[in-house]
Amino acid sequence: MDNRDDKQLLTGDLALISKHRNALMGIAAVIICIFHEFLPVFPSGTAMYDIEEFVLRVSFYGVDVFLILSGMSVVFSLKKNGSVLQFYGRRALRILPVYLLSGIVMIFTEHWTFVDYLLNITGIRFFTTSVNSYLWFVTAIIIFYLAAPWFQKLLDKTGHPVITCIIVLVIWYILSICLRPYIRGDLYYLINRIPTFVTGMMIGNLIKNGYKIKYRSVFWLVMVSLLVLGWVLSYSNNYYGYLELFGVYLNFLPTFALGLSTVYICAFILDLIKAKMLHKVLSFWGSFCFELYIVQRLFDAQLHYFIRSYDIWGIPRNLIMFFVLSLIAFIFSRVVNGAVDLIKQRLSSRTRL
Repeated sequence: MDNRDDKQLLTGDLALISKHRNALMGIAAVIICIFHEFLPVFPSGTAMYDIEEFVLRVSFYGVDVFLILSGMSVVFSLKKNGSVLQFYGRRALRILPVYLLSGIVMIFTEHWTFVDYLLNITGIRFFTTSVNSYLWFVTAIIIFYLAAPWFQKLLDKTGHPVITCIIVLVIWYILSICLRPYIRGDLYYLINRIPTFVTGMMIGNLIKNGYKIKYRSVFWLVMVSLLVLGWVLSYSNNYYGYLELFGVYLNFLPTFALGLSTVYICAFILDLIKAKMLHKVLSFWGSFCFELYIVQRLFDAQLHYFIRSYDIWGIPRNLIMFFVLSLIAFIFSRVVNGAVDLIKQRLSSRTRL
């Protein structure tokens, strides 16, 4: 079944996410950039300002969109070539060159010492000090990638990805509650993203195992309900702190609900409107979404103050931030990935000799 042509698997609503994966990566990149870089453009005190500020403040779920898609891609990669070492090698080449170079940039821009570099890049400060020491998401996704092949082996062994994932998530939730007194609260940035990544792997397994589910209207009603629920919970937590009454135990719900529903609804809309140009544009941003995330951390403050020095605000300011950071990320991506490909080619030619 795993040897089927991939095009045969891209039928039915289940596979819409896989069909539009690159464009969805672009949507995730845009959402994350909006959260990090955009400022409200409407006058303070107006209803439009309040709505805009809320939208900007809850856009952190772009990370969860990315994690669902990453969980799926892990499954496709492992199903195509089950070698764990090769999987680790491919992921390392995708993440580490950009990540290590970004730390070198921080030595010059943030005056890191070599010790700072090692403590941040290795994730030591992530676990000992704060997840926000440096690019928390990179450390989180590396941990997920390290665990993914072994979780996939469990899914293959049981043969029931949905039931297995549900059991695993129940165990995860119980453990997260039991261990709460011994875990720093900010580490739930990582812990609360486990359901999202596991769900992505579950969807990937269903697709690769040939399930062609045609979702009915009730499914899409659930997705819309999850989207609304995610917005309501985010609003309640951000403005009134309702979820804080439960500590960190329910804080995964808003991002999980928003991430899953956004992926499915956006995939459905992309498939419905069949706008090839829009798909290409979003896929273009999706091709360097990882670099765009890192570039924001490296240069957004400097770019913001540069634009402010010319008294540029509102929509022009936001668009300049988005397109300039995107341009830097695109160049960064092409240069680094091009250098990695060149090194791989030379090593391959030497091996043949």
